[in-house]
Amino acid sequence: MIFRWLRCGTLAAFLAMTAPGGADAEPNTFGQTGTINMPDARMAPDGTLSFGVSYFKPYLPLWSTVTVLPRAELTLRYTTIRDVPSELGKGFGDYKDKAADGKLLLLREHKLWPALALGRQDIFGTELFSSEYAVLSKRLGNTDYSLGYGNDRIDGLFGGMRHRPSWNPDLAFVVEYDANDYANDFGAVESGADRRDGEWTYAVEYRKGWLGAQLALQGDDIGVNTYVSIPLMKPEFVPKLHEPDPWTDKPQVAALDQWLADTGYAARLARALNERDYKNVRLGFDGETLSASFTNTRITHIGRAVGRAARIMLALGPAEMREIRIDYTVRDLPVLTYRFTDTRKLQRYFDGLMSRAQLDHYLEIGYAQPLAASGLPAGATQLSIDDDAKAVVITRRTDEGHFLSFRRESGDLGGVQFVPFNLGLFLNDPNGAARYDVFATAGYSRQIGRGRFLDTTLRFTLDENVSNVSRPSNSRLPHVRSDIALYRQEGERLKLARLLVNQYLHPAQRVYARLSAGLYEEMFAGGGGQVLYLPEQADWAVDFSADWLRQRDTEGAFGFRDYDTLTALGALHYRLPFWGLTATARAGRFLARDEGVRFEIKRRFRSGISIGLWYTRTNGDDITSPGSPGDPYYDKGVFASIPLSSMLTRDTQARAGMSLAPWTRDVGQMVVSPGDLYTDVERTLGLDSGESGPMSRFGQ
Repeated sequence: MIFRWLRCGTLAAFLAMTAPGGADAEPNTFGQTGTINMPDARMAPDGTLSFGVSYFKPYLPLWSTVTVLPRAELTLRYTTIRDVPSELGKGFGDYKDKAADGKLLLLREHKLWPALALGRQDIFGTELFSSEYAVLSKRLGNTDYSLGYGNDRIDGLFGGMRHRPSWNPDLAFVVEYDANDYANDFGAVESGADRRDGEWTYAVEYRKGWLGAQLALQGDDIGVNTYVSIPLMKPEFVPKLHEPDPWTDKPQVAALDQWLADTGYAARLARALNERDYKNVRLGFDGETLSASFTNTRITHIGRAVGRAARIMLALGPAEMREIRIDYTVRDLPVLTYRFTDTRKLQRYFDGLMSRAQLDHYLEIGYAQPLAASGLPAGATQLSIDDDAKAVVITRRTDEGHFLSFRRESGDLGGVQFVPFNLGLFLNDPNGAARYDVFATAGYSRQIGRGRFLDTTLRFTLDENVSNVSRPSNSRLPHVRSDIALYRQEGERLKLARLLVNQYLHPAQRVYARLSAGLYEEMFAGGGGQVLYLPEQADWAVDFSADWLRQRDTEGAFGFRDYDTLTALGALHYRLPFWGLTATARAGRFLARDEGVRFEIKRRFRSGISIGLWYTRTNGDDITSPGSPGDPYYDKGVFASIPLSSMLTRDTQARAGMSLAPWTRDVGQMVVSPGDLYTDVERTLGLDSGESGPMSRFGQ
């Protein structure tokens, strides 16, 4: 095939270096940008994420499309073919098909030149809707014209036009020549697709803001497509109307001798920091430099967190201090050190009398050195802080990725949390199209030493139908995940999901470590650790993790099954900060004792939302459908991580995560990490985003 070279990753890297082009980018009924049923050479702006559902008899696709790079588009579809029974049995209903499509914009429109795009539909898996095409698009006045050629399902020439009247640019009239070969579609006789002629199709569509809809007519068949498009490159979707203002109070400044004689001044400073979500606060003063070590559990950007803390230290510190030093920590590990060498210049900056460029002459930022036992740099004397400075806060929270949660926080990183409602969705296993799991969780965490934490989670099942799964797994690998239904069928409603002790260590600058022991997750317990190394000035990092694990029994207490294993994975992370891209390769031994490599690539957009995919190749021959002895299945899926701060009126570090992958698999599986060091450091420092950095939003 003339388009097979589209699978080459080097082409995508080349195209990422050029600017986007195209107008009138709207999704077609299968999610790719196009006219009605056909693609065109347009592409939505970089970072546009669209979700939609369409129906054009007999196809009901649920789709999502994202412009992953300025000239690269990825579409995922979950299509129901009406009136075609599933080959998996009655419980599965109509036939369901998963598919992925890709499109690359080779040339953008320029003067007389049209835009040119190459694309492929249904790249992996069953390839029921497989097509390859090339298409041109050119805008003349208020009308956008397309002409293309495809093979396989798109059979021959196709084209179309979209006209936007000048009196209402939100409205459009669309005409296309549909070249899909419906008669040869899978199950075409049963579904009635063989009675669709394709050819001329007409539509009217309306787009307002993020929302759009299209109504189409082809012969006697009516089609509809509705969707929402989200601009992921927008830093915030909702104004921060309820974000607390930076510290503005200016109480009377205490003299040096007063500070040293009365520890109440240090307690007042610690209390002020704690009330603004700073945890593990440690203070020190050597006569000239006021030192602080802390983390912030709410503010997203490290620059904003440090800047707001510096304002408080200026206002409540001793009058004679000349410098401010801040060691910002993650899980009680020092990550970055900020040194403001002239407090007067820093105050002038906050007063609007000095620019950031001028302040940079009095600022030093670097990776933190291991701190002394006091949590402060060598030479600093820790100031005594009264116990009442460590406030306890009880709050009703809706900003933590849950519909509702209740949390009791202490002055360190411990606390109690109750989440009355959690929902787990499981799609597309051989026993049915969808399963659900509704449960409540109660968690208790406590800091029991320097960098040492106890983490406990109880899980109570409210309602679920995962236990209705009737087909046993036919996997030849150890059943490390495929027996998940047994944990609902045989287990109690109330389970101990996690009981874990983590010890975090900082043996050297830019070297971080974690030791863990206990119940890792619902299915496995054991002990192990992780080591992370960050180079001083480079876009890569490496880590190594190893865990001895034993499979827990289905009761959810302290019993075990016969299976145990040792997992060991080395990971190389490489970043392209300009695009917000991070590529990861994990090589080693996985949970089912299979050996191989897991490849991951993700992009973090300006909104903070991350979208990525993974693909794993191991020597574990998984024959679970659609795998077979001659064509084994390899683990793959897509994932997203959504920061709630971009959608709320108040900043928060909370994130909602999801992944889409077959859930009754054993090949290429990993244990749930007790606390991944690279993820923590990457998010804190903004390593996966070209716009974040140690001074991001510092003055805000």
